[in-house]
Amino acid sequence: MFCDQVSATLIAGRGGDGCASFRREKFVAFGGPDGGNGGKGGSVVLRVNSNLNSLIDIKKQKIYKAEEGTAGHRFDRAGRSGEDLVLEVPPGTLVYNEDTDELMADLVENNEQFVMLEGGKGGFGNAHFTTSIRQAPDFAEKGEPGKEIHVRLEMQLVADVGIIGLPSVGKSTLISRLTKVKPKIADYPFTTLIPNLGVADMSPWGGDVGQSFVMADIPGLIEGAHEGKGLGHEFLRHISRTALLVHVLDCQSKDMMKDYEVIMKELHAYDPKMAKLSQIVAINKSDTIDKETQDLLVKELKDSFKKKKLKIGKLFIFSSVTGEGLKKFMFYLWEEVQKLAASPATVKKLDSGYRVFRPHLEVDSGGFDVKKVENEFFVTGKRIEQIVVMTNFGNRSAIFRVYDVMEKMGILKKIRSMGAELGNVIHIGEGIFEFRG
Repeated sequence: MFCDQVSATLIAGRGGDGCASFRREKFVAFGGPDGGNGGKGGSVVLRVNSNLNSLIDIKKQKIYKAEEGTAGHRFDRAGRSGEDLVLEVPPGTLVYNEDTDELMADLVENNEQFVMLEGGKGGFGNAHFTTSIRQAPDFAEKGEPGKEIHVRLEMQLVADVGIIGLPSVGKSTLISRLTKVKPKIADYPFTTLIPNLGVADMSPWGGDVGQSFVMADIPGLIEGAHEGKGLGHEFLRHISRTALLVHVLDCQSKDMMKDYEVIMKELHAYDPKMAKLSQIVAINKSDTIDKETQDLLVKELKDSFKKKKLKIGKLFIFSSVTGEGLKKFMFYLWEEVQKLAASPATVKKLDSGYRVFRPHLEVDSGGFDVKKVENEFFVTGKRIEQIVVMTNFGNRSAIFRVYDVMEKMGILKKIRSMGAELGNVIHIGEGIFEFRG
């Protein structure tokens, strides 16, 4: 089943809690703290698999959650880290933040990986907090909760050649002749309900073994496709990934030039960049007319393009059914694909100015910000918020540790300079503290 768009909720694994314990062994006079650290939570990773051509596997469920880290143990034993959750996606997958509609990543290359969410940090055990002053800490950190995000994945087929044209011009017959794809073929509009992707092998046409390129048949384009008519609105976006377009026309049409203009108008209305892609015009179903009529149609069409001052690539006429004219057409396609592949201007990634979100590479500078609202203070900062969310508020020593951290980071100094008084409330994330001077 074909699926090129899916929404899902991704949740990183929670970090394991740190352990608070003390050595209690026979013949050991002074057993100190020996609580180990919790394990790190699993991350959520997207990985490109070139063998996939649909998002149907991800559509099977709505929520994906990475494994949690396990708690630390006594005797300084750390908890096990959670396994990363790796979701495989097809080449050409766009990742959007569902809530903000921000484009977060564009995944094209095979085995390309994108860390969507970093797993929660494991909490420190009480052994970690032992110092010359604090020799018997009786508290440990909780594991950091895993972050959550709602995403929308959209797939755009990555193909060297995209076949476009009005319904029933023979696009499906053409791709079935040139590749091993076997689409449904019938003599009525919208026979093809999904894009077909196949590999065109040059060896049957006299080329070398290993010479091949990827072709995609884009279905359902009609007048008004960019507004949702027909099936084109669903599949127009797949055209943007192709390096070269083959515009197929039906020689039995009453006005091939008008058919061409209908499709070009839809491409331009959807995205003006699509109308500027390299293009080859091909007249199909040559087996239904004689050679004299073929030559006349080709001449008339060339004259129409010249009269309208439209520049197109080479014009071909062939039959997808009998194979007449396809060998010359295939070698021309192969040569054009090689030229485009060697061109530095050929870029398959979208140029949308998006920010790649890689939380595992973001370095926390320990900075913070304080805002005063009436007599309350609101503190924000990645590190201090992380410490608060990992604090066990049922343990007084753990709470005192937060005050120590605020003092060392300069937060309390900043609050004092803003005119804080005893008893004023300090908000850090969901934690609430009282200013003590």
